[in-house]
Amino acid sequence: MAIIDNLIWQELALSEIGQAAALNAEAGWNQTTTDWRFMLERGEGTGVSEQALVATSMLLPYGNRFAWIAMILVTAPWQRQGLASALMRRCIARAEALQLVPGLDATEAGRKVYLPLGFQDIYPLTRWQADSPGVTKANSGAGVRPMLAGDLGAVAIWDAGIFGVLRGDLLAHLHGRCPERAFLLERGGDIQGFVLARDGRLATQIGPLSASGVEGALALLQAALADQTGPVFLDAADHHNELAKWLGGAGFSKQRGYMRMLLGTRSPIDDPDRVFLIAGPELG
Repeated sequence: MAIIDNLIWQELALSEIGQAAALNAEAGWNQTTTDWRFMLERGEGTGVSEQALVATSMLLPYGNRFAWIAMILVTAPWQRQGLASALMRRCIARAEALQLVPGLDATEAGRKVYLPLGFQDIYPLTRWQADSPGVTKANSGAGVRPMLAGDLGAVAIWDAGIFGVLRGDLLAHLHGRCPERAFLLERGGDIQGFVLARDGRLATQIGPLSASGVEGALALLQAALADQTGPVFLDAADHHNELAKWLGGAGFSKQRGYMRMLLGTRSPIDDPDRVFLIAGPELG
């Protein structure tokens, strides 16, 4: 059995993002080197190396409230030797040192590991996928319009009331990735919702999508998906039943489930009633 203590544990460097992206490709995940660069520039990464990178983790602090744990990846030859657990413990310890609540979106298998550590269920999510969604025309009468770069400041403030903290850097990053799929919902001059997207290794990822109600959420999603060619992933909150019904009718199928979890608390960090799609399990 390999001894993990003999591996090199250090801060993940920008020069290693190609190797990190190769690890998530091995796992079948959707992230690109652009995702890794953003996460490393705003968060803290750990890389574990032998002669090359064999494992990673990311911690993304959000304001003074919580820190998101993600990208815990271990290459196949090094799995089941304690690396993932050790990386998780390091992330938890670092979040607690920063006096932030650790959070994550767990797979079904991961949830069984995290519950004994003190993580609590917040709400379930489902990754939906479609090879080519059956959406050809947006609902132009619903108050939906393209989101412009000049809207980002107001959107970030509105979003902070839902997400729990300001994340303007993330919203601006996503807007720059797929501006053609960024839309804003306004009624009476007030923001009522928005949607963003990004290009992925395997598919376009739609999200986050937040809205004051399901009607607005569906109008935003229809706009973001209109005339989309190629595969799409999105991570939807299960408690919005109308959204799940709509996705099924638009050609989406369920890929896997997640559970949003927080360490030591059952109180959501966000507003579940207005969260329809998250940005992704790695981004919170």
